[in-house]
Amino acid sequence: MKTSTSVKKRKKGRLSRYEAYLWLAPCLVLVTIFVFVPVIETFVLSVSEVSRAGLVKGFGGLRNFQFVLGQPVFGRVILNTVVWTIVNVGVSMVLSIITALVLNEKFHGRKLARTVLLLPWATSQMITASAWKYIFDYQYGALNALLLKLGLIKTNINFLGSANSAFICMIVVGITVTIPFMTFTLLSGLQSISTDFYEAATIDGANFWDKLFRITLPLLKPAINVTIVLNTIYVFNNFTIVFTITNGAPANQTSTMMVYLYYLAFKKGDYGASAAISVIGFVILLAFALLYMKYQMKEETAS
Repeated sequence: MKTSTSVKKRKKGRLSRYEAYLWLAPCLVLVTIFVFVPVIETFVLSVSEVSRAGLVKGFGGLRNFQFVLGQPVFGRVILNTVVWTIVNVGVSMVLSIITALVLNEKFHGRKLARTVLLLPWATSQMITASAWKYIFDYQYGALNALLLKLGLIKTNINFLGSANSAFICMIVVGITVTIPFMTFTLLSGLQSISTDFYEAATIDGANFWDKLFRITLPLLKPAINVTIVLNTIYVFNNFTIVFTITNGAPANQTSTMMVYLYYLAFKKGDYGASAAISVIGFVILLAFALLYMKYQMKEETAS
């Protein structure tokens, strides 16, 4: 009896060792099929000669990268992508912290305010961007109508008429779409901070700013770090807003990397060059994530 019991225990122990892997297996299969395989395929295409029909002719070396880097407009595309990402994430972070602090307070209608804030994020980006494009419209836009009614302008402004003004409009739309996600991520971090810290600070005579900079922001730092990394990747890879509002016009002057690779692939039929841009974007984001996390780990170690 003892022998059979010990055998059963051994079998149970072996099963428990592999139980976690069995539960993870379906997820790992899906990640492999929908993440790793496309990434590998993209890397292969970036160093291949690809026909307009999408057929791989053979090994092309670094010719696709040389072609992309040699394009006169590519420098502007990179600059647009960097500015688009930094301004979106930076401004959204500041506004989201303020909004999260407000929504963390108890006031009448707080639940309604939280629900309303979710709407831009819950709505399809294509719909949101289309609505904003109509708002910025030169002839029939709601923004021009409002400014005329208030007497702030005498004639309509063509907000989307030049590359610089159109790019600013796209950033405004990007910020409005990004704020809800960042706010609720930070709000969850705020709600995990114990009220004991604030009660003790109040007894010690701390004012609002003391509590903000010495309690709230330091304890909110983990949530801020996660939000910055995730939102940088999300904004950098955003395609819908730029594509819907300007489609890169005029002459790719408002294009980001995602819109430009779409232009090369589906308008020029150059799938190899498009894949090369994807690889460049992948390397940039990977480098950012690694450097940012390394910097944060150094800061935590120092503190």
